[in-house]
Amino acid sequence: MSNAFDLDVWVRESRRTPFHFTLAGHVFDMPHAGELDKSILSSVNMDAPSAGDIENLLKAGLSDQWAAFDAIPVPLAALGELFRQWQRHEGIPLGESAASSDS
Repeated sequence: MSNAFDLDVWVRESRRTPFHFTLAGHVFDMPHAGELDKSILSSVNMDAPSAGDIENLLKAGLSDQWAAFDAIPVPLAALGELFRQWQRHEGIPLGESAASSDS
């Protein structure tokens, strides 16, 4: 009998509530940021995301909804706030890790 850690079970059991937001009368859904595929790590700097990194993360999160989202004019400041709210939904403020202290 094996005591191997079953990552498939962990992934199934750790599913979180998707992040929902509205824009121009459309409702968009993104998975919990922690559920994005690991392939995104090769195209973004998670420690200090640039504008391009944020766009790549939003594209990955919106997936097949990206074209509809991209067709709607949105101020850059609003994109930054959308990204911050998505991160807040994750439970860890941008720029902090779970090991950060309160000091």
